[in-house]
Amino acid sequence: MSEEADVVEDNTFWWSNWVRVENLELIFSLVSIGIVIFVIQEDLVNTNPTLFWILAFLDLALVGFFVAELSKDLSNTEDRSEWWRAQSWGMLGLTPVILAAIPEISVIVLFRLVHLSKVYFLATNLLGLQETSEESPVQVQIQHLIFVVTAIGFAGGFIAYLFEQHASPTECGDTCIDTLPQAMWWAITTATTVGYGDYAPVTPGGRVVAIFLMFTGIALYGLLTATLSQLIWAKGRKYGKNERGDVDSNEMIERLERLADMRRDGWLTATEFHDAKKSVLTGKMPGGNKARDIESRSPIPRDERKARREAARAGFLNEEE
Repeated sequence: MSEEADVVEDNTFWWSNWVRVENLELIFSLVSIGIVIFVIQEDLVNTNPTLFWILAFLDLALVGFFVAELSKDLSNTEDRSEWWRAQSWGMLGLTPVILAAIPEISVIVLFRLVHLSKVYFLATNLLGLQETSEESPVQVQIQHLIFVVTAIGFAGGFIAYLFEQHASPTECGDTCIDTLPQAMWWAITTATTVGYGDYAPVTPGGRVVAIFLMFTGIALYGLLTATLSQLIWAKGRKYGKNERGDVDSNEMIERLERLADMRRDGWLTATEFHDAKKSVLTGKMPGGNKARDIESRSPIPRDERKARREAARAGFLNEEE
């Protein structure tokens, strides 16, 4: 299938690329990490037991989803020993938050942060940066980019809010992040422009989130710009807006070979050959001429050229004898 077909031929429903297992896994992974940080940061076991148990059962449902996906992945793999070696570390991230209700082992729920490696894998896989990533049309790549940027931005804003809501006004002054909307605004501006300075984190946890958003935001938005440029270029070729949109790769090769034959047989000077080759490759040529003007000349037929070369070679050998 041609590149242009990859760009425009997509007969699936408009929402089918948004509602996928990979997308759900990424959202659920970010939510599960947020739940753990919220439970620990707010000490919900002691301050709000009702909310803790609601979140604990929600977390159990998320863990069940992760286990089901891992089981499905295991059943489809060919090398199970290799699968266990690759996934054993990630298993620590399935520690349920309900264990926080047991004071002696409550710290074990922090193993959920290991699930950040899963977030990294899912995000890079959606963006096509993994070796196992499937090739996707440009429109789908843009949808994945928007999805990943939005998901990470909102997750970063929420987690930063959990850390910053208890910051002392004497520490942050006029740049305190006091509300969730302020945190979301700060996360978006940090990811896109490294912040305006109207809000700034002062807690260690908030600053860690800021560093993460700065690095990932710059990379993701740079990738988004490159993908949009690719889409515009491909659309231009499809609808003839590119100067060379009517020249495919096979035709270009044939034309270059024809020019090479004409140059070898003396039908083109070195300057004409250089200019015609440039016209084929760029669509432009000095003097306003095009390669097709030169190619319209009638070169010596291939069979006749072959016969002439053989005759010349035979005559040269006879002279040596």
